[in-house]
Amino acid sequence: MADQHSRPRWHYSPRQTWMNDPNGLIYNAGTWHMFYQSNPAGTGWGNMSWGHATSPDLVTWTEHPVALLHTDTEEIFSGSCVFDATNSSGLGTTDWPPLVAVYTSNYLAGSSRPSVQAQSLAYSLDGGTHWTSYPGNPVLDRGSANFRDPKVFRHGDGWVMVAVEAAERQVLIYRSTDLIEWTYASSFGPAHAAAGVWECPDLFELPVAGEGTSKWVLLVNLCPGGVAGGSGCQYFVGDFDGYTFTPDAVRGVSTDPELGAADPLLRAYDWLDFGRDCYAVVSFADAPEGRRIVLGWMNNWDYAREIPLTGGRSIMTIPREVDLVRVGDRLRLRQRPIAELPESALERLTLGDGDRVLIRGVALEYRAGVLSLDRRGVGQGDFHEGFGTRQWAEIPDRPATVAVDVLLDTCSIEVFAASGLVVISDLVFF
Repeated sequence: MADQHSRPRWHYSPRQTWMNDPNGLIYNAGTWHMFYQSNPAGTGWGNMSWGHATSPDLVTWTEHPVALLHTDTEEIFSGSCVFDATNSSGLGTTDWPPLVAVYTSNYLAGSSRPSVQAQSLAYSLDGGTHWTSYPGNPVLDRGSANFRDPKVFRHGDGWVMVAVEAAERQVLIYRSTDLIEWTYASSFGPAHAAAGVWECPDLFELPVAGEGTSKWVLLVNLCPGGVAGGSGCQYFVGDFDGYTFTPDAVRGVSTDPELGAADPLLRAYDWLDFGRDCYAVVSFADAPEGRRIVLGWMNNWDYAREIPLTGGRSIMTIPREVDLVRVGDRLRLRQRPIAELPESALERLTLGDGDRVLIRGVALEYRAGVLSLDRRGVGQGDFHEGFGTRQWAEIPDRPATVAVDVLLDTCSIEVFAASGLVVISDLVFF
């Protein structure tokens, strides 16, 4: 991993190991927990396990020993955590209700389910420090090689799971009363960007700013087929009745992997981030005061395995608070850096038409209603042809000027424009 001098100041990064998808994000007993895909044995992908870090404020993180460790026959793929306050699972007690991790078991050769991905449980009775594997694992097995990434949340008097059949570009919804027995409810997809596999779904309710109403948002990460090329995260706004997600609108399906970011259909869809480096985005469970906070892996599978070990192979995005804003005839996701981030961490700019500024070699330009971020002139971009690129996004209503907040770290830049309606996130190497 990076030397001390190049470690991020504001973004979480493990000290010595590979990291990808955030997993099991949850706020519990005054502590923010971040679990994540980790290779405990090296700086490349493999030996998938759950790393663990905690924070009192979402800014200062403490790295802990591996929480869920792979075995010779099972890797621990992505998933989520819930606090089973009523002990519906029976894995704790009334006095000591458990934290329950719901994750994908990726079964290897030598197991009883080689090449199968199924959903399993582990539980903790000490606030997430020690974990016990549920002896009846897996709890949900479709016999599929690509059934993964369960996100579980409480809904009414039961639990809801959203997971993916990745290669079929489908989000599957299941219900349970106890986290152990699951019943199929419905499926969604393919829709919108579907050239690559679908991964890491999330489903949550958000307020609509200024309207006193709410809608549901379905996040779907995909790879490849993102709007900037490679991996990315799209979202759908709609309604959820506990069993079925119904989007407000579907604007066609983009399925041509050869077109990639050049596909004009992609610009008609809703994207959480228009940069190259924001993937596997999911939200924290049980955030206080009704907040919804999302976090992603700041990387792109086009080149993630090749990024030089001089900073930035494994970092997360800054946590972002989200809500919905009505723009014309549709609702858009608005993202803002968490309030806990010091004001001094952000550089605030106002760009007029034709303005172009250099931020430590990164070119930020606003022209004809389009904001672009160009990292082609910033060092160490020659290790992969997909890294030295320019990202862009149209600002809603194409105003004459646009307000921009820039978060610059040792190996990354995140740009929040138009009050967070447009976000562009990129790794950079200074």
